[in-house]
Amino acid sequence: MRHVKLPLIIGLAIITLGLTACHSTDQKSTASFKNSSASSKKYSAPEPDAAVSSSKSKKVATYHPSASQTKSPNYVKSGNLKATGQYTFDKVGTELNLRQVKHPQTTIKSGKLTYRITTIRIIKNTAKTAAAKQMAADALDVPNLKSPYYTLQVKFTISNRGKQAVTTDGIKAIRLTKTQQLTAMAQLSDASAGKTIPAGGKLDTFATGLASEKQKPTFKSVKIAFNGAYIDQKQVVAPTNWLKVAL
Repeated sequence: MRHVKLPLIIGLAIITLGLTACHSTDQKSTASFKNSSASSKKYSAPEPDAAVSSSKSKKVATYHPSASQTKSPNYVKSGNLKATGQYTFDKVGTELNLRQVKHPQTTIKSGKLTYRITTIRIIKNTAKTAAAKQMAADALDVPNLKSPYYTLQVKFTISNRGKQAVTTDGIKAIRLTKTQQLTAMAQLSDASAGKTIPAGGKLDTFATGLASEKQKPTFKSVKIAFNGAYIDQKQVVAPTNWLKVAL
């Protein structure tokens, strides 16, 4: 079981990319690449509205898009992207364009836990400033990150049907292709890892990872597997099998 450290929020670039059916602190989703697990020294995912954060990042000035960048009817000032083609800008200078969105409602069970994939999105991220590119490169641990880069965002709900609270260890992996897999140690940010789900309760949460650089990803489905869950560091829920989700 991974031990989760307290979130460290440094150099936040705030952006709202609202997801439906979220609780109040999960109504925003981003191009975040932080991992809340202590197994990674670079990533942290304390809030879904933290666009990019890294232990190497320094405070940068707020980015203000020009009039020409915002005159399109697809521009969303609030950042609440709902339809494909809509775009916005984060405070560090990244343009975020919603390219694909699905609401599969696919579920898988393990023990007393039920995992429901509620939303999957592909977002095109274009760094408009050197600071935006550097912060993303630091957070992703990809020194020569190519812009634009594409992120995969997965929103999911974990329901605890048991009579005891359990602590989830989050997503084990997201398999994009036969040769590309996202994990906590490889460009996956998982805000669920280390969260406790009360008896009879549920957790609405999200994960974000690097899908591709330069070119839009071409995969038509992904496979997701979840880690186990624990009580007092003793595993009481086994990891799941692969759950295939169409895009």
